[in-house]
Amino acid sequence: MQGDQGQWEIDNDLAGALYAADPASFLAHGFSVALLGAVYLTRPGAGALAVLYVAFHGIANCLAIALWAWRRYKPLAFSARRWIDLHAMRNLALHSAPGLSIWLAFQNDSTDLATAHTVLLVALAALAYVANGLSLANLSGAVPTLLLPATVLHLLQPRHNGFALGVVLAVFIVGIYLFSAQYRGLFRGIVKARVAQERLAETVARQNVVIEEASLAKTRFFAAASHDLRQPLHAIGLLAHVLTDRTTSAQERDETAEHIINNIESLNHLFNQVLDLARIESGVTQVISQHFRMSELLMRIERQFRPAAAAKGLALRVAPTTCIAYTDPVLLERVLMNLVSNAVRYTERGSIWVGVRHNADPARCRIEVRDSGIGIAPHEHELIFEDFYQVPLGPQSRQIGHGLGLSTVRRLSRLLGGEPSLRSDTGRGTTVCIPLTTGDERLITSSITAPLSMSAFIEHRRILCVDDDPANLEALGALLARWGCVVRVCRDELAAVRAISEGFMPDVLLCDYQIDRRQTGIEALRAVREALRRRGHTQLVSVMMTGDVASPELAALAAEGVPVLHKPVTATRLRRTLDSLLQPHGENAAA
Repeated sequence: MQGDQGQWEIDNDLAGALYAADPASFLAHGFSVALLGAVYLTRPGAGALAVLYVAFHGIANCLAIALWAWRRYKPLAFSARRWIDLHAMRNLALHSAPGLSIWLAFQNDSTDLATAHTVLLVALAALAYVANGLSLANLSGAVPTLLLPATVLHLLQPRHNGFALGVVLAVFIVGIYLFSAQYRGLFRGIVKARVAQERLAETVARQNVVIEEASLAKTRFFAAASHDLRQPLHAIGLLAHVLTDRTTSAQERDETAEHIINNIESLNHLFNQVLDLARIESGVTQVISQHFRMSELLMRIERQFRPAAAAKGLALRVAPTTCIAYTDPVLLERVLMNLVSNAVRYTERGSIWVGVRHNADPARCRIEVRDSGIGIAPHEHELIFEDFYQVPLGPQSRQIGHGLGLSTVRRLSRLLGGEPSLRSDTGRGTTVCIPLTTGDERLITSSITAPLSMSAFIEHRRILCVDDDPANLEALGALLARWGCVVRVCRDELAAVRAISEGFMPDVLLCDYQIDRRQTGIEALRAVREALRRRGHTQLVSVMMTGDVASPELAALAAEGVPVLHKPVTATRLRRTLDSLLQPHGENAAA
């Protein structure tokens, strides 16, 4: 495509150059017509052949002027390549009459007349070279037509050194072709350089537009986030003053406290959504896939949202399924939570249906969340996946939510290897489909709804914990001990290496990323690995925990396959991560 575009640019410039040089050619050929007519038509015994040559030359010049005028006033009548071809045909007609008219000079006994006529043809050929040298077809229609007849006659009918003149004409023709080849190469190079520069300018302009759009999107993001964060904070501040009023009744205080709790939950929900987006964008969110029963995950969703749906008079139906999925159940649960939460929020009557549908491909299936809510107009189907975009609900409706749910759904779905699809129209409800990879029931290692203590992969494992916060270390050590682990806690890298030198060979390293101002968990991880390597112990499962979401080092660590868990880390998430990494089929890969 780029080659076609480049040739189009060359043809366009070439056509412009050919027709731009025509006015000088018209004057030269007009002078040639007058001169040949004055010389040959006034001579005694001028024959019909002389009249024919002069008349044809004049008519060809007029036709050339007409073609030039047509191009000038109707440039889009033909393509650039067609205009070039027409110009080449015009050259052949325009230059054939003066070229063949040399025969008239050789019919006379005057050697000077033949020489003078040849000089005229050379002058016209030189002008033709300047005007048509950029096009081989146009050059071939002009220079050989002018000079080949004179060259042949001088070589075959030499008179007074005419043979030498014929040789000179032949060399002149060859020289013109050689120089025109260089001329055309230079021209093509100039046009290609210009086209490349224009493309570069277009690329830079597009990049500038992208940068400006990103900047505007960032500004809108922070403006919307600031607004949505300030709203509950503002309400909490006002409600807190109500609590300080001793004249309020106990019932009013209870209601105020409930409003404060609701606003805090809203604020916490928004923070979690923003942090989810930041984690995904930073590239540190990892997919820890496992085989599990979809019925168990759907059961968790149903238990969580059935009360909210029932409170609005909605029927929440979860279709039974025997599907086995292979994906990250934690990330998929966050996707479904956002979808079902939206369905409950924007459905006033009717029902919500959640279930699995199978495709023709047995390796793929999809989970659908369908509601009978307000629906989404077709022109908004793409917009709703943008950050902070919310469907307008009308002047009588209060805008609820933060516009981050579906943008999180799309990012998480892509992270899981699929693209969400949407079917919806105004007043007809909405259906969102999330593609999934099917799993193998024989590879299910644990139930995602089972109590944590049922999985034995972590029991009796030696775990080395590195964190500079004593409270975190104490809580983490106590939790791991209750899970049956042998735990050693350390405040820094040196203590961890010392523990290894004292004979504690860990199976797992749990390390905080920001240990202190001088050291990161990555340095501690490298030191621990090196200490173990020197003692011949290479099997180590490493997990990094952090509150940071934007560090490039964390993204690089995640790319290496080291799980990065973002605080606050729940006991469930930690246990499932460790169980997944310590499974017999995945232990070596996680080391």
